[in-house]
Amino acid sequence: MAKPWPGPGTLVAAVSGGADSVAMLRLLAEQASERGWRLVVGHVDHGLRADSAVDAAFVADLAGALGLECRVVRVVARQAGLSPEDAARRARRQALLALAEELDAVAVALAHTIDDQAETVLARLLTGAGPGGLAAMRPRSGPLWRPLLAVRGRELRDYLAALGQPWREDPSNADRAYQRNRLRHAVLPLCRQLINPRADEALARLAGLLADEEDYWRGLLDDALAAHGRREGASLCLSLGWLLAQPPFLRRRMMRHIAGRLLGGGQHLLFDHVAGLERLLTMAAGKSLTLPFGLRAWREHEHLRLAPDVDPPPLRVRLDGPGLVDLPALGTALLAREVAPGATLRARGGRAWLPLEDVRWPLELCWPWPGMRFWPLGAPGAKRLSKIAIDRKVPPWWRKRLLVVADEGGPWWVWPLAPAQRARVRADGPLLELSLVDSLANWPYSIEFKGPISDRELPLPTWAEP
Repeated sequence: MAKPWPGPGTLVAAVSGGADSVAMLRLLAEQASERGWRLVVGHVDHGLRADSAVDAAFVADLAGALGLECRVVRVVARQAGLSPEDAARRARRQALLALAEELDAVAVALAHTIDDQAETVLARLLTGAGPGGLAAMRPRSGPLWRPLLAVRGRELRDYLAALGQPWREDPSNADRAYQRNRLRHAVLPLCRQLINPRADEALARLAGLLADEEDYWRGLLDDALAAHGRREGASLCLSLGWLLAQPPFLRRRMMRHIAGRLLGGGQHLLFDHVAGLERLLTMAAGKSLTLPFGLRAWREHEHLRLAPDVDPPPLRVRLDGPGLVDLPALGTALLAREVAPGATLRARGGRAWLPLEDVRWPLELCWPWPGMRFWPLGAPGAKRLSKIAIDRKVPPWWRKRLLVVADEGGPWWVWPLAPAQRARVRADGPLLELSLVDSLANWPYSIEFKGPISDRELPLPTWAEP
């Protein structure tokens, strides 16, 4: 079985009822006591076949015979733009991950074998995948664990036969309407017959070699991203100048890499998606591109930004006095505290100072509202905030995420643009300091916060840096 082994705790075994997953369950059950696992059997019923309930009952009976808990999850395997096979695979994965989260599991065990790995590599090879795609499945990928990835399917059937353990046969596995079945029943047998009797092992070995190289590249790309990019809220942005200066193969790797960082790793972008990103780099600032899995890319003046293609969640937070309030949508927290007169002030950045005597509590934190007008400190007058944002080349992604701090008298601060004109402070009056700070500092959430204060400010967005 493939290592590294998950540590002690709840382990979800994904069991369809087929030979591979039944064999995996029996093998895991033999190891469970020694490894400190609490095995839970997870079965996903897609309802795509009339006898799917029989499979579910078979798995439940097997789990009961082994003294194990069984969870049967029923899903609808339909998704626009996906084949029934792909939609079922995605629905199954999501259901298993949700079950693992519910049970606080250490891992989800999947019964993929050398045969599955060979089919995956061959399918990707014939569709022109690059090294990342040909690295195919990993023994461990986040919460997913594939303990049988170095084992042949026939070995598992021999193991079950020796135990006298039956399994269920899925008739759709013989249907050559599916690409994977054509590879399994026609292409791979021909490869073994005419080219290499151990073609499956050779393809799996190729995946392993490329996986090692991909792991090496991932470290280099993380270093480059740390040097030339940054996370802003739920987005990642990367220096356009640095990206365009790189050779094409490195640009392609980096664009796949940042998509993987946002989506949790894995093979997400296909060749056509990356080619679209390459074209986006040469377009005018403000252009964008829709990507799979709910991502969108924006070409900004100096950066390429990738982010989930969703509007920020509604924001309306009330602050009744000095304290700290978390702002998950921005990955930060707002700290409001009273400071003595005479503090060193600056009118732009991650902090603002208000004349405390003029503040009408409560303060309200929200996104800009339609038609909002704003008078920045030092400006000749008020304008529509949308016009100010365009004039200052605020990227479209950020325009919906400008943080407004206001009271009943109007805005006090629009972060990170500027304080309002009404925030002019008197030299001798008490001040209310507002700052956006690192929410990862593990401060207690409380608007009555009185503990020690860190000076770790939230970095300004790249477009707002002085």
